[in-house]
Amino acid sequence: MKFRFIYIYILSLSVLTLFSCKKDGSFTQVKNGTTPKFTATDSVFLFTEATATDAAVTYTWTASVDWGYKSIVTYYLQIDEKGNGFKKATNVTMGTGTLTKAYTVAALNQVINNMGLAAGREHDLVIRVKAAVDEVGDEVYSDSISLTVTPYYVPKVYTCVYLPGGYEGWSFDNAGLDSIASVKNDGTYEGYMYLTGATEFKMTKGKSWDVNYGDGGSGTLAAGGGNIAVAEGGYYRLTADLNQLKYTMTKTTWSISGTAVSGDAAMTYSATTGVWSVTATMSKGTFYFRANNADAITLSDVSNNGTLASGITGAITVDAPGTYIITMNISNPGNYTYSLKAQ
Repeated sequence: MKFRFIYIYILSLSVLTLFSCKKDGSFTQVKNGTTPKFTATDSVFLFTEATATDAAVTYTWTASVDWGYKSIVTYYLQIDEKGNGFKKATNVTMGTGTLTKAYTVAALNQVINNMGLAAGREHDLVIRVKAAVDEVGDEVYSDSISLTVTPYYVPKVYTCVYLPGGYEGWSFDNAGLDSIASVKNDGTYEGYMYLTGATEFKMTKGKSWDVNYGDGGSGTLAAGGGNIAVAEGGYYRLTADLNQLKYTMTKTTWSISGTAVSGDAAMTYSATTGVWSVTATMSKGTFYFRANNADAITLSDVSNNGTLASGITGAITVDAPGTYIITMNISNPGNYTYSLKAQ
């Protein structure tokens, strides 16, 4: 037994000696990369279209090195609403070897719009740098920096049908040429026209007469048909279904309605600005926009981002009672917006 114990002891020492004789550096030591140091030239922004080309901010960070293996590091800017812990972060790829990013007002405003955040409202965000070795999935993050921003709305571009007519001189080059948009790109179109008096118009695909539609009688459209006649001026909602060759035209006036307002508060249209507005005393509650004091045509903030879409499921919240100025701009087809400002 004593001999067996001595044998095991000697064998154990031999194994330890074998490993201790290996030279330093014979095994790769895996490390985390160094954390980038992140700085910004500014952190509070109120963006407007008038300053779109101005410089907004420059972000700078140090390289992430010392990963313990051969690595190519890709950098990203991560932006999220404060309090989310970057769980819903938007990632903006900066690339490899890039250690700075300068944004104009328009460029950073576009990033904020792409996040689906409401225009005309202040948002408390945070931004940080992610350094990642994408092939193996290792990544490190800088400390975050605050980003307080009020963005402006950037209209979306939709497939349109143009409406040349007597109201603008039957011209495709007139800035007053109206159009209606297909938000879902499915052959159905909607938009609004402000007409100062009786007039006629047609619908065209593109700014030419090559493909045009006119009145086919009883609310139908006909290829190359007659002019669509409007008997009197007003603010009209126009819809067209080019699949079924049908259209509707409804004269509208607008108001706000809901629990935050007593009855319907009538809005006034400005032909100069193209905006509907009302100053109203409101209580805590919700409201939406509706045409002709009825719910057949309604608009509300369905996406909760400062834009309007059909329906009342996105009724707008008034947090505190008071006097408010409410505006609505539905002159740009498919890009309907509103504002709510306390006085």
